[in-house]
Order: sequence, then structure tokens, then C-alpha cells
Amino acid sequence: MQKPELLMPAGSFQKLEYAFAYGADAAYLGVPYFSLRARENDLDLESIYKAKELADKLNKKIYVTANVFCKNRKLNSFFTHLDEWVKAQPNAIIMSDPGLMMLARERYPDINIHLSVQANCMNWQSVKFWHKSLGVSRVILSRELHIDEIKEIKFRVPEVEMEAFVHGSICIAYSGRCLMSSYMSHRDANQGVCDNSCREKFKLYNVPKVEDGDYFLEDMRDQGSLYQITEDENGTFLMNAKDLCLIEHLREIAEAGVCSFKVEGRTKSINYVALVAKTYRKAIDDLVADKSFDPQLIGELKKVAHRGYHKGFMIRENPGAEGQNYDTSLSRQFSQKFGGLIQPSSIDAPKGFVAVEVRNKITVGDSCEIIFPDNEPIHFKITQILNKNLNEVESAHGGAGLYYFKIDYPLNSNFGLLSVLNESRKPLIHPELSN
Repeated sequence: MQKPELLMPAGSFQKLEYAFAYGADAAYLGVPYFSLRARENDLDLESIYKAKELADKLNKKIYVTANVFCKNRKLNSFFTHLDEWVKAQPNAIIMSDPGLMMLARERYPDINIHLSVQANCMNWQSVKFWHKSLGVSRVILSRELHIDEIKEIKFRVPEVEMEAFVHGSICIAYSGRCLMSSYMSHRDANQGVCDNSCREKFKLYNVPKVEDGDYFLEDMRDQGSLYQITEDENGTFLMNAKDLCLIEHLREIAEAGVCSFKVEGRTKSINYVALVAKTYRKAIDDLVADKSFDPQLIGELKKVAHRGYHKGFMIRENPGAEGQNYDTSLSRQFSQKFGGLIQPSSIDAPKGFVAVEVRNKITVGDSCEIIFPDNEPIHFKITQILNKNLNEVESAHGGAGLYYFKIDYPLNSNFGLLSVLNESRKPLIHPELSN
């Protein structure tokens, strides 16, 4: 089997470094103005040059994401940005707006264009259209497709590469084509500033029937048909889709013709990028080596914050109620919380201690795990913490600079992560920082 590409998100240059270190073959990134990640995105044009330089050094690839549906006011600046992207020589530009694609193709006839999932390409005739009319070399398939539909697309248009999402957050609308954010907070999801209005809690009024603390929502198109809604202390969540996880089905997806496995998450933490990359890297390597799937990988993915996992439309044509998380919103499930970044050995630390850039609270007595790209995790309990002035403290807090943690193990690898085990295995509120 040809080795499928592992394509990871890069919401910052630092996240790009970790994505590559933990096994990504390629990464996608974009500057805010033309990308659907305008918020929590500190990349600029200079970052793209740096990203390409790093990718070339590591024999990996970068794809620049420019997938907004462009309004008139952005057209004048498009060529300026396009010229800079082309100078940086990314391996492809991900686009969705046919007008911008036409402009890009006219100005740079040989430019490599991938069709964004935002374009909602769902059938082989559409794939043929994008390939024939605008020279698209790869299509990022709509998340709403079933694996049998993907097989037929590849059979009908074998010359076009297929990319598919296998992990990450899911939108309740067609791949992000939603107007809820625009209506509720005047932030246009299709211009990169979605506020996830759908995931907020709702309160029902004038419900027709109430018993045992459960609420019933009536569909007025079919009066008398009631949908049961349970409300807990967190509220009621009507459109809070679970996260996609297809790691068990990579063989089927590859055999259907998909050459690139894509992970969502440019606004997610470094911890998310690293752990998800490492886990899918292992699954892909096992797949290529014709090994059976290792079920322990599911447990690895539960270490990062998530809304519960499901398999989307690709395996089941309709996920139904199983695809929704009615219990939690921004309070995510996880078995570990991100503690911080292990600093390189070049940073001075007292003998027997390791320097950590702390991201979330860590306390003496916490059980922790240190994770590296190529080594087995190290488990230990926090027995002593020193602050930057080398004074002993009971806890370390994010944003306060470096802390030093007592550890009896030699650490010789870069890109280490410190995680705090959630031994109770109960969901915690806001467990993960986004940068």
C-alpha cells in the first residue's frame, strides 16, 4: 500500500514545529485575512517563508490555506498576498472561491491548487468539473460523504487526489457553511471568525410537555412529534456535535482512494497537535506494515480534550443522535490535562530538575506523564517545584515563566510535553489552553 500522508494543522509556527516533530508528513497553515482561521492565528506572510524553510529541511510539505469565500473588499489585496505565497513556494494552496482560483490560475498557470472542504465537493462530476475547469489537483472531500461514495469518486476520476478529514471537531452545517455565528454575534464563519454559537447552551420556553425534569421540543412541521431534551447543570446543548475519530478505519479509507488523512485543529493546543500526530503516525505506520490496528491508540486520543468521539458520515450514512454530545459544551472530556512544554536541555536548570514552560496549574503530588516524539512516556509524581527564582513552591501556574520540576530521569530529547493525569477520569472545566 502507498503510504498515506498525515496532514496536521498549524495555527502557529511553534505548532508547526511540534506537528513535524511528532510525525506529520505535511501541515496546513494560513494568514488570517484569507483563511477560515482569522481568530487565534498569529501567522503572517513571514511565517510562511519560515514554514517552507523548515519543511524543506525536514523533507515535509506545507499547504497554504486561503479558503474564504471572498467579498469585494478583499479582491484588491488578493494579488499582493498571492504573490507572497507563490514566492514562498508552498506545495499547494488550498482554495474554495472559484473566482479567486481563476485569478490565481491566470496569474500563475502552474500553481498547485487543492480544493478546500469549504467548497462542499460531494460527487464525482463536481470533482471532474474542478479538475477540468480550474486545474485542481486534489479535492478535500466533504465530511458528509460515505466511504462508498468516495470509492466511486476515485473510480470515476482516478487522476485527482483525494484528501479526507479523519479527526477533529465537526460542524453541524455543511463543512462550516453556517450562518448562526453571523446572526447571533455578527461574526461571519465563512470569513474565518466563527464563534461556535451552535455549541452554546439553550433554554426552552413554552414547551408543551414537562415530566421528570425532561423537556420536549415540538417540531411544528409535524405537530405531536416531540424530541426529548435533557437539561443538566450545564444547560441544554442542541447542536453540539461530537468530534470525529476515524483512526480505526484508516485501512478502509486508504483503500477507498484517499491519499491524505487530515486532522482538524488550527486553534487547538500544542498538546493536541503533538499527541494526535503521534497517535495517527503510529496507526499509519502499522497500516503500511500490514499490522492489525492497536486498540490502545484510542486511549491515547482520549488524553487530549474532546467532546466525545464518533465516526461521522464516512462509516455510517447518518450518525443520528450518537453523533451529538448533549451533556457538555466547552467543558470537554479528557484523561489528562496539558501541563506545559519541556524546555530543551540547553536551558539551565538545577541538577535533578527539568525546566518547564507551564500552561496549566501543576501541584506537588500530581501524577504526570512526559511525552516525547520518539520515546516511551515517562510517568512520575511531582515531589518538588521551584519557581524562576529557585524558591520552592506548592504549585506552578501558566503565564508565570519557567518552573523547575524535580525528576530522577535523564531527558535528552527536544519537543517534550508534560501532562497531568486526571486520575478521577471525570471531565474538568476548560482543561486545555488554546496556545
